Amino acid sequence: MRDKKELLKQIMISLAKDDQKQADKLIQVFMDYIPEISTEEVTEVAQQLEDEKVFTDASQHVSIERKIFEVIEKKIPQKDLSEFTSGHPIHTFIEENKQIKVLCERAGKLKETDNSFSDLYSDWTLIAKQFSDLDIHYLRKENQLFPFLEKRGFNHPSSIMWSLHDEIRSLAKGFLKVVANKDEKSAIIVLPSLIREADEMVTKELRVLLPTAARLLTNDDWKELRVGEDEIGWIIPEPPKVWDVKISMDKHLKSDPKRISAILNIVNEFFAGKALSKLQKEFETELDGTITPTEFALVEQKMEDLGVDNLEFEAKIDELLKIFKKSLEKVSINNLDEGHPLDTFIKENIAIKELLAELREADKNVDLKNIDNDYWVKAYNKIAQINTHYVRKENQLFPYLETKGFDKPSTVMWALHDDVRQLIKFYRNLLNENNYTELFDTQEMMFNSIEDMIFKEEKILWATSMDLLSDQEWAEIRQGEDEVGYCLIDTPPMWNPNWQHPSTKIETEKVQITENAEPVPFTEGGKSNSQIGGINLDVGSITPEQINLIFRYMPFDVTYVDENDEVRYYNKGEDRVFPRSAGIIGRQVKYCHPPKSVHIVEKIVDAFKSGERNEANFWINFHDKFVYIQYFAVRDNAGNYKGVLEITYDAKTVRSLEGEQRLLDWE
Repeated sequence: MRDKKELLKQIMISLAKDDQKQADKLIQVFMDYIPEISTEEVTEVAQQLEDEKVFTDASQHVSIERKIFEVIEKKIPQKDLSEFTSGHPIHTFIEENKQIKVLCERAGKLKETDNSFSDLYSDWTLIAKQFSDLDIHYLRKENQLFPFLEKRGFNHPSSIMWSLHDEIRSLAKGFLKVVANKDEKSAIIVLPSLIREADEMVTKELRVLLPTAARLLTNDDWKELRVGEDEIGWIIPEPPKVWDVKISMDKHLKSDPKRISAILNIVNEFFAGKALSKLQKEFETELDGTITPTEFALVEQKMEDLGVDNLEFEAKIDELLKIFKKSLEKVSINNLDEGHPLDTFIKENIAIKELLAELREADKNVDLKNIDNDYWVKAYNKIAQINTHYVRKENQLFPYLETKGFDKPSTVMWALHDDVRQLIKFYRNLLNENNYTELFDTQEMMFNSIEDMIFKEEKILWATSMDLLSDQEWAEIRQGEDEVGYCLIDTPPMWNPNWQHPSTKIETEKVQITENAEPVPFTEGGKSNSQIGGINLDVGSITPEQINLIFRYMPFDVTYVDENDEVRYYNKGEDRVFPRSAGIIGRQVKYCHPPKSVHIVEKIVDAFKSGERNEANFWINFHDKFVYIQYFAVRDNAGNYKGVLEITYDAKTVRSLEGEQRLLDWE
């Protein structure tokens, strides 16, 4: 056989001809020599045979596909569908399938329980009703999902799966009728077939239909599909929330579709291995050798559409930029107000470049036999401040860009930040170990990495950010910057273009000033101040102000992420272990961690949501601290998942304690 699809095709043709002997022979070859086959390949073969009218009728097609599926099921790799968030049609189908699996398990146990039909008749009535409700699940597939798949040339579900739906509906209807008539004998006969058919349909959806739909349909398709779901309904307890489709960056930027298409073609050829020299000529010919920062950012955002994942893009971005570097080098941003966040970033980069120039000169003149260790320790203390520059980007700028559909900085650029951080840490350790030979032979690599990041910022990120964000958004970013701090420069002045001096408001606002006003204690009905406006908790009542003060003075960092994976709160302690800023509020938690650790966070959240775990603990050495990090699942009284609480603190002092201290040691 030429390939696995041809082999599968011949198996199905043999079954259609009722040649079971030949089919069994081919099946054995398939099982022995084919390691795996994708859902796309299976559906492609089935679609082709249907188009060629190999099957005598729909009934034969259904029967053959059922046999094939039973044979090759283990050969189909399971696609991870967990990326689809609450409200997305795929997420809703998956949640409903979980309900159906539970229903099938309950029904199976009920059937195996002695005298259950007479002793637990109400349970039989309930599961009969729930099986009949599967019609809603199937209707949404037939009326919402199938039409979109047919537009993509995939009409296989419409012709075959719909027939299977009707078989299940018929069984469910019959089962409901015999249970209502208290016909125990017939109910016991029908139920196993109903369980088997419903359970098999769940497997077909999870292994074949939904992965195929995830591949074929666009975000716009899913958005339109979601709009029509409400009219049909669901079988899950609560309707899914309105799903927000990933924001398209194109809507916020003006661009020429033809130019974007040409740039994408060049980038696609680059990742296919075409020589840089040829791509540079193509760039000159087709695009006059010009590209704007926003055009590159738009193309960067579309990398996944080309099948390029973040890791591959991160690894090759510097090489890719060589094609467009001559054009991008002409980009500059001028005439920004002092205090504007971009003006601050630019001034920090000037300071970083001046530091690098100084260190390169010192490196060039270094005498390995007479190293000025104090000078280089101070130099690396300055280099360490680059982390603050990156943290402010990650916590202040990136959240605003994400709201405009530009999340590549949060993933790719954050990963590149971490690469620079690792290099700084590595060379700092060489300095601490007096390993001067390796330090001065290779630290130029660190200098280059820092400069490469500056190029990406100044030639792409800053200009794109200016086009995407409004003055109001920049003012909001500025509000949270002081909390994070600055790199190699003094704190800039506060900046807000909409601010007015109070004297200018007097004419437009009627400000009433009460002369000789005296503060009046807030009391009511003899109650103490603390009871007024209080919030009733499990034990006691405190005001919002008191709650805020309590969290502010807690000797550890607190962060709360809600059930929708959005950051809702963090406390503003004096000495936070990890910096936070207001920009993370409302942000998806996956964007609040370095890409290399996101999978760990997602694993914790998934385990908390499923009920598998309730706590996760970590401890790390971070700078001069011994940091203890705890994650706790937050659940309501009914046990429903309501989010994650993260507690972080420096346990260095606690870890070093010995014996006891029972007396006050203030003196």
